[in-house]
Amino acid sequence: MALFAPAGTARAAADPVEAGVPTYLVATAFDRGLTSGAAGTYGDQARFTDRAGQYGQSLTFEKTTGSGPYDNGYVIRMNRPGNENTLCHYYGRIVLTSDANCRRNPWVVEVKGDAFLLKTRWDGEYLYLAAAGSVDADKQLYAKSRYVDDGRRFAEFKAVRAR
Repeated sequence: MALFAPAGTARAAADPVEAGVPTYLVATAFDRGLTSGAAGTYGDQARFTDRAGQYGQSLTFEKTTGSGPYDNGYVIRMNRPGNENTLCHYYGRIVLTSDANCRRNPWVVEVKGDAFLLKTRWDGEYLYLAAAGSVDADKQLYAKSRYVDDGRRFAEFKAVRAR
Protein backbone atom coordinates (compact mmCIF):
# COMPACT_ATOMS: atom_id res chain seq x y z
CA MET A 1 0.00 0.00 0.00
CA ALA A 2 1.48 3.34 -1.02
CA LEU A 3 0.90 6.58 0.85
CA PHE A 4 0.87 9.87 -1.00
CA ALA A 5 1.04 13.43 0.26
CA PRO A 6 -1.85 15.66 -0.83
CA ALA A 7 -1.13 17.74 -3.92
CA GLY A 8 0.62 21.00 -3.17
CA THR A 9 2.28 19.89 0.08
CA ALA A 10 6.02 19.58 0.45
CA ARG A 11 7.68 16.80 2.37
CA ALA A 12 10.42 17.80 4.84
CA ALA A 13 13.86 16.36 4.27
CA ALA A 14 14.94 13.78 6.84
CA ASP A 15 17.55 14.89 9.35
CA PRO A 16 20.84 13.29 8.25
CA VAL A 17 22.09 12.79 11.86
CA GLU A 18 20.62 10.70 14.66
CA ALA A 19 20.64 12.08 18.19
CA GLY A 20 22.37 9.85 20.73
CA VAL A 21 24.00 7.57 18.15
CA PRO A 22 27.82 7.54 17.84
CA THR A 23 28.57 8.87 14.35
CA TYR A 24 31.61 9.70 12.26
CA LEU A 25 31.50 13.02 10.43
CA VAL A 26 33.25 12.60 7.10
CA ALA A 27 34.05 15.65 4.96
CA THR A 28 32.88 14.70 1.49
CA ALA A 29 35.37 16.86 -0.45
CA PHE A 30 38.44 15.12 0.98
CA ASP A 31 37.07 11.88 2.51
CA ARG A 32 38.41 12.63 6.01
CA GLY A 33 36.84 12.38 9.42
CA LEU A 34 37.42 14.50 12.52
CA THR A 35 39.79 13.96 15.40
CA SER A 36 41.34 16.01 18.18
CA GLY A 37 44.73 17.69 17.97
CA ALA A 38 47.24 19.15 20.37
CA ALA A 39 45.92 21.41 23.09
CA GLY A 40 45.63 25.06 22.09
CA THR A 41 45.06 28.13 24.20
CA TYR A 42 41.30 27.55 24.50
CA GLY A 43 41.06 23.76 24.40
CA ASP A 44 42.09 20.86 22.22
CA GLN A 45 41.75 21.58 18.53
CA ALA A 46 39.18 19.79 16.40
CA ARG A 47 40.87 18.83 13.15
CA PHE A 48 40.66 16.58 10.12
CA THR A 49 42.39 13.20 10.08
CA ASP A 50 45.83 12.89 8.51
CA ARG A 51 44.81 10.83 5.48
CA ALA A 52 41.82 10.28 3.22
CA GLY A 53 39.74 7.24 4.17
CA GLN A 54 40.26 7.74 7.92
CA TYR A 55 37.08 8.33 9.91
CA GLY A 56 38.83 9.58 13.05
CA GLN A 57 36.89 9.77 16.32
CA SER A 58 33.16 9.35 16.57
CA LEU A 59 30.85 12.11 17.78
CA THR A 60 27.43 12.09 19.37
CA PHE A 61 24.74 14.64 18.54
CA GLU A 62 22.56 15.63 21.51
CA LYS A 63 19.28 17.31 20.53
CA THR A 64 18.53 20.65 22.22
CA THR A 65 15.21 22.45 22.20
CA GLY A 66 14.24 25.75 23.68
CA SER A 67 11.75 28.55 23.49
CA GLY A 68 13.87 30.99 21.47
CA PRO A 69 14.11 31.03 17.68
CA TYR A 70 17.79 29.95 17.77
CA ASP A 71 17.64 27.45 20.66
CA ASN A 72 16.97 24.32 18.60
CA GLY A 73 19.77 22.19 17.22
CA TYR A 74 22.49 19.95 18.61
CA VAL A 75 25.31 19.90 21.11
CA ILE A 76 28.06 17.87 19.42
CA ARG A 77 30.40 15.83 21.62
CA MET A 78 33.49 13.97 20.50
CA ASN A 79 33.53 10.53 22.07
CA ARG A 80 36.73 10.70 24.09
CA PRO A 81 37.66 10.54 27.79
CA GLY A 82 37.13 13.53 30.06
CA ASN A 83 34.76 16.47 29.92
CA GLU A 84 36.71 18.51 27.33
CA ASN A 85 34.70 17.03 24.48
CA THR A 86 32.14 19.63 23.35
CA LEU A 87 32.63 21.04 19.83
CA CYS A 88 32.76 24.85 20.13
CA HIS A 89 33.89 27.80 18.06
CA TYR A 90 36.34 30.26 19.50
CA TYR A 91 37.60 33.20 17.42
CA GLY A 92 37.32 31.33 14.15
CA ARG A 93 38.73 28.01 15.33
CA ILE A 94 36.86 24.91 16.41
CA VAL A 95 37.98 23.58 19.77
CA LEU A 96 36.91 20.86 22.17
CA THR A 97 36.11 22.22 25.59
CA SER A 98 33.77 21.67 28.53
CA ASP A 99 30.12 22.69 28.48
CA ALA A 100 30.85 25.45 30.98
CA ASN A 101 33.40 27.04 28.63
CA CYS A 102 31.40 26.52 25.43
CA ARG A 103 29.20 29.15 23.88
CA ARG A 104 25.59 28.12 24.25
CA ASN A 105 24.49 28.34 20.62
CA PRO A 106 23.57 24.89 19.26
CA TRP A 107 24.79 23.47 15.97
CA VAL A 108 22.20 23.29 13.20
CA VAL A 109 22.19 20.85 10.28
CA GLU A 110 21.66 22.44 6.85
CA VAL A 111 21.00 19.80 4.21
CA LYS A 112 22.79 20.38 0.91
CA GLY A 113 22.05 17.66 -1.64
CA ASP A 114 23.40 14.32 -0.40
CA ALA A 115 25.54 16.05 2.25
CA PHE A 116 25.03 18.67 4.94
CA LEU A 117 26.67 21.72 6.47
CA LEU A 118 26.92 22.41 10.21
CA LYS A 119 26.34 25.95 11.39
CA THR A 120 25.94 27.81 14.66
CA ARG A 121 24.49 31.24 15.37
CA TRP A 122 26.86 33.98 16.48
CA ASP A 123 26.56 37.78 16.59
CA GLY A 124 23.53 37.93 14.29
CA GLU A 125 24.81 35.54 11.65
CA TYR A 126 25.69 31.90 11.18
CA LEU A 127 29.19 30.46 11.33
CA TYR A 128 29.75 27.25 9.35
CA LEU A 129 32.31 24.49 9.86
CA ALA A 130 35.03 25.10 7.31
CA ALA A 131 38.43 23.87 6.13
CA ALA A 132 41.55 25.65 4.93
CA GLY A 133 42.17 25.89 1.19
CA SER A 134 44.59 22.95 1.49
CA VAL A 135 43.50 20.40 4.07
CA ASP A 136 46.83 18.57 3.63
CA ALA A 137 48.76 21.63 4.82
CA ASP A 138 46.30 22.74 7.53
CA LYS A 139 44.07 20.10 9.09
CA GLN A 140 42.44 22.55 11.52
CA LEU A 141 38.65 22.87 11.56
CA TYR A 142 37.43 26.49 11.37
CA ALA A 143 34.25 28.52 11.77
CA LYS A 144 33.51 30.64 8.71
CA SER A 145 30.94 33.32 7.95
CA ARG A 146 29.28 33.57 4.55
CA TYR A 147 30.38 37.22 4.46
CA VAL A 148 34.13 36.77 4.84
CA ASP A 149 36.41 35.61 2.02
CA ASP A 150 39.39 34.18 3.88
CA GLY A 151 40.38 31.35 1.52
CA ARG A 152 38.58 28.77 3.65
CA ARG A 153 35.71 26.76 2.26
CA PHE A 154 32.60 25.36 3.87
CA ALA A 155 32.97 21.70 4.78
CA GLU A 156 30.16 19.44 3.61
CA PHE A 157 29.74 16.27 5.62
CA LYS A 158 28.07 12.92 5.53
CA ALA A 159 27.21 11.01 8.70
CA VAL A 160 28.48 7.44 9.02
CA ARG A 161 27.17 5.42 11.94
CA ALA A 162 30.03 4.24 14.17
CA ARG A 163 30.37 0.50 14.66
